[in-house]
Amino acid sequence: MSSSDKLPTCESSSALKDIQEVNLTYLMLAQRLLRENFAAGMFRLGFCEDVATTILQLSPAQIVKLASSGLLICGFRLDDYGLLSALSQDVLGGALQQAHSTILLSQRAPEIISEPAV
Repeated sequence: MSSSDKLPTCESSSALKDIQEVNLTYLMLAQRLLRENFAAGMFRLGFCEDVATTILQLSPAQIVKLASSGLLICGFRLDDYGLLSALSQDVLGGALQQAHSTILLSQRAPEIISEPAV
């Protein structure tokens, strides 16, 4: 395997700290949204019920441990160029644009991430 075939690593400690901070903030926000309104939180976060329940039950120590990963654990739903393009167009304006964005995002099913088989 050549060096160009290896997965990129996070060499900068600053970038690693930023990723960990995003992870911690995301997990704390997810718990808050789920506590305030479980169904709405699931919808906003794009979680299935099992993931939402698991996140909600994490202890502060578990959140810190999970957040310390060098990988970004939150998933952004704007990975579809067509969707991103539609959302960035200001053709509808104001509240109608926000409603359109919500409809487009709600049509996407939560992604299920599984660990690779060892």
